[in-house]
Amino acid sequence: MTQITFDPREEGGMEIARAIVLERLRSDKSWTQYDRSGDGFNRFVEYVGDPVAGRRRLVFLAQEVLWEFMIQGIVAPGLDINNPNLPFFHVTEHGEKVLSVGEFVPHDPSGYLERFRNEVPNPDLTVESYLSESLNCFSRGNLIASVVMLGIASERMFLLLCESLLAALSDPKERADFRRISDSRPIKPKMDWVAKKIEAIQNKPPRPLPDNVNIMLASVFDFIRCQRNDLGHPREIPPSVTRDDAYVNLRIFPSYLKMVNHVVDYLSNNQV
Repeated sequence: MTQITFDPREEGGMEIARAIVLERLRSDKSWTQYDRSGDGFNRFVEYVGDPVAGRRRLVFLAQEVLWEFMIQGIVAPGLDINNPNLPFFHVTEHGEKVLSVGEFVPHDPSGYLERFRNEVPNPDLTVESYLSESLNCFSRGNLIASVVMLGIASERMFLLLCESLLAALSDPKERADFRRISDSRPIKPKMDWVAKKIEAIQNKPPRPLPDNVNIMLASVFDFIRCQRNDLGHPREIPPSVTRDDAYVNLRIFPSYLKMVNHVVDYLSNNQV
């Protein structure tokens, strides 16, 4: 097991404490109450500097993280019917789902963004900014705002794809047609045109793009449409977003972005 370095003198202690608590919840099934001594963290942490000061600081921050996770539904008070209250706690059904994944965990915004930057080199700054805002909204329970922010990031991603496709078109008539559609306000005609063109590119052997490109792009398009139509405009029925909906959207967003980047890279180097 890799220990996480913790220096109580450095900024960002809360982010590191969050990662440590998540790792302990994953690996230590016997952890069912507040650990005021900090001894239970020893196998998960490598303290920098004075270990006593480090342990005290971590115990304090870990308690704050656990309260945060209670609000987010990862853990809940009580162990069983005989120990129904704090300081005992248990991992919820949603928490088990969260702990079962090791990457792109929305409940750990800093870790999510660090992995995102590692796996998506030179991400568009606007996309990253709205993604960060979506994660922050999610961690605070503002689920509608989280999905709307992610929808804007997805739409920005799609518009970058449109720019790359327009530049790669070799047929003057196609370029003129798509430019006219791109300059118009409605987004659905853009999506339909792009989907049809990507399908045509894939139908010419050898297939230059991954086999699931059409499915992935269709998922992106559907998400953007839902965000714009269901959440992005005022309506009579108040919008509703479940925690699981927002969680799943954030979990799969990096896969969508990687696919769009793959297509953009291809279009940047090929005329179609």
